[in-house]
Amino acid sequence: MKKVIIFDLDGTLLDTLDDLRNAVNFGLSEMGYPLRTREQVRKDIGNGVSKLIERSVPRETSKEDYEKCLWEFKKSYIQNYDVNTKAYKGCFELVKKLKDEGYIVTVATNKLIDIAKMLLEHHYPGLFTYIQGDAEGVKKKPDRNMIDNIVSHYNVDRSEVLYIGDTNVDEETALNSEVDYALVTYGYRTIEEVKNSCRCTNLLDTPEDIYNFIKSN
Repeated sequence: MKKVIIFDLDGTLLDTLDDLRNAVNFGLSEMGYPLRTREQVRKDIGNGVSKLIERSVPRETSKEDYEKCLWEFKKSYIQNYDVNTKAYKGCFELVKKLKDEGYIVTVATNKLIDIAKMLLEHHYPGLFTYIQGDAEGVKKKPDRNMIDNIVSHYNVDRSEVLYIGDTNVDEETALNSEVDYALVTYGYRTIEEVKNSCRCTNLLDTPEDIYNFIKSN
């Protein structure tokens, strides 16, 4: 039986794409670089904001200009991180139901930790008491560091943990961490992209599917 449910954030609990795209394009415009489409940003999300900007700037960009663009992105995103962001339909009810039933619900995200906490308190108030995010001394997913911290914090066996994400980064994280996992199909990857980039057979289409999968494991 699972005791701890670890959720990815972007593309699993929250649709943050439009706010991320706007911040990416703010940084690019400040540098005079070509802007990115929503579709391009969608495909680039998954390894944290540093990697997102690395994938967004022109290939010949110098390290110094990359750092400037990243700074401009962060400046914009910190001010506008919750303009268009919304919880995926049914996910608040899912998390609340799991918590009410005694499951420990946590988050492991490559998003900046302070922004992650503020977003979760807004869209999932009072539901998550332990959140792992991008912070000093914490390695980003797919490194196992975040999952290890959660496992250690709650002193549970890895067989009692289930990780829920939406991309190949989440699959790699779960495999590196030696925990069971499933991937949702409503997030930042299409079903075809998930099937092509992941070996996961536990593909879940809705929050109801997530709940049923948890109860069956």
